Amino acid sequence: MCLSAEALALFLNLLAPEAVTRAPGVITAHAEAGDVEWVANGARWCTDDR
Repeated sequence: MCLSAEALALFLNLLAPEAVTRAPGVITAHAEAGDVEWVANGARWCTDDR
């Protein structure tokens, strides 16, 4: 699944700041069910998780 940077930002703004970790090219959303990594892919952010 891939999202535009704007759509990912909207999603991440719903989460508590401590539930998100940022590194160059990777954003990790932490949740009780597990972590989801979003990886930069050009102008989009993609994850293999469903």
